[in-house]
Amino acid sequence: MDVHLRPPETSDAEVHYRYPPQASIARMYGAGAGALPKPTMARSSEWLAWIMGQSYGAMIDVDGEPVGHVRLHSLSKADRKARLAIGLFSEAMLGRGVGRRAITLCLDHAFGPMGLHRVDLRVLAFNTRAIRCYLACGFHHEGTERDAALIDGVWHDDWIMGILAHEHQRRAAAGIVNT
Repeated sequence: MDVHLRPPETSDAEVHYRYPPQASIARMYGAGAGALPKPTMARSSEWLAWIMGQSYGAMIDVDGEPVGHVRLHSLSKADRKARLAIGLFSEAMLGRGVGRRAITLCLDHAFGPMGLHRVDLRVLAFNTRAIRCYLACGFHHEGTERDAALIDGVWHDDWIMGILAHEHQRRAAAGIVNT
């Protein structure tokens, strides 16, 4: 399986439109039941413009097909840090190593050409699949924001996870890759 990152293209809005929002994936972002937006080309075009407007937004391709996106946002040039977010379009891509490989490629860019010192992220504490992925990519659990998300009337914690440039570089030098 060939996973690579590339800049977003106008045709990606059509691909996004073809994948209607899935409740299980939306829940991991913090969406409640019944909160799924209706798929429209206008919504997908707005989504693409939003991705293109990020500090670093890339499409995730698997064997030449776009299957999701990864982005670095909340960039602080003074502190040389950014926040990572990733999203796959379909449950069919989950559990296949796509996210791990895409995150590793994104971190290579963050700690290489972008010259960042730190990348962090937030993840809902119940999203164990994502947490396992982030740990496998070298992120560390740095703290918990208690009762940070109200989903369907229930409070949930957010984990804050981070990785530093030297940690990522040490993993790369040791041959720890996520393919």
